[in-house]
Amino acid sequence: MESNASTEAIKGGLIVGLISIILSMVIYTIDVSMMVDWKFTLFAFALSIFLYSYIGKKYREDHLEGFISFGDAFKFLFIAGLVGAILNGAFSILLFNVIDPELPEILTDQVLKNTESMMETFGAPAEEMDEALEKVEKDMAGQFSVGGILKGSWAWALGAAIIGLICGAIIKKKRPEFE
Repeated sequence: MESNASTEAIKGGLIVGLISIILSMVIYTIDVSMMVDWKFTLFAFALSIFLYSYIGKKYREDHLEGFISFGDAFKFLFIAGLVGAILNGAFSILLFNVIDPELPEILTDQVLKNTESMMETFGAPAEEMDEALEKVEKDMAGQFSVGGILKGSWAWALGAAIIGLICGAIIKKKRPEFE
């Protein structure tokens, strides 16, 4: 992939990353419990697919005469996704360790409440609920620290690859053979 594509992918990733940070700050201001709500997570994923598809289509139209292979689309979107993920990771470190160091505990408590509520809905026995809640609390310990966020960075690359695959399939467009 040529350097123009890389530059455009980096710009696109920065734009999507900044939009994601703004959305996170709005949710943080309105109701922090939404940050661990599955409906918000699903909305954020759908928004990401839309935004990355948009920047990919814009790149295809503005720089490639309207055509792009799946492979080139994937590379472009993978780079953009990595940039967006790195920006979000840096923001997460700032949010959880500088802006609001008490937020990890608040979010952990909310996840525990959500888990307990879900298990009650399914009629789980009290002993099973206690074990599950203990496991959730143990799994979340340290997840919001700088080390915990960086340790989870492998998931950033995986997320960028998934975004690249989905959006690459959306924006690919073959040049007609007989043009």
